[in-house]
Amino acid sequence: MRAPAFALGALGVALGGCATQPLPRALHVNPAVTVQTVLAHPAATAGMRVRWGGTVVRDAAGATQSTLTILAYPLAPDGRPRLSRPPYGRFRAVIRGYLDPVICGRGRLISVVGIITGTTTGLIGQARYTYPEMRVLRTHLWQRHPSAFRRPYTPRTRWHFGLGIGFGF
Repeated sequence: MRAPAFALGALGVALGGCATQPLPRALHVNPAVTVQTVLAHPAATAGMRVRWGGTVVRDAAGATQSTLTILAYPLAPDGRPRLSRPPYGRFRAVIRGYLDPVICGRGRLISVVGIITGTTTGLIGQARYTYPEMRVLRTHLWQRHPSAFRRPYTPRTRWHFGLGIGFGF
């Protein structure tokens, strides 16, 4: 009787060891705090730890800190932004140190864990915009999914009628 219980326990430990943490590691974050929550209650949300992500729409690299403006999307359980969903809005992520704009530049998919520091205002074109702002603790840059580089599937018929020689690929 002990052997099956031991085997089940060992299997549970082995499978648990294969589990992965969401990226970036989202320890002690408040999933209820969104971009809209911070805009509605900037003072009440200051100091809260969140995990947000999206597409970099603007980068400003400095010698001691860099600021990324990110169009926020809902996150999948693994932390990857879901570009198939409507965006939440924009936020600014302030990161200590220099970030190379080629690596973290416009169009890059990113997830960040950080602490809300409040809001800041800026311009999008000629319009004033209020951005939630965070001090970043961890980042994760996502690789583009390999399927994004493939041509879309187009079904092809295998039957051809006519005269001559035909080649199919």
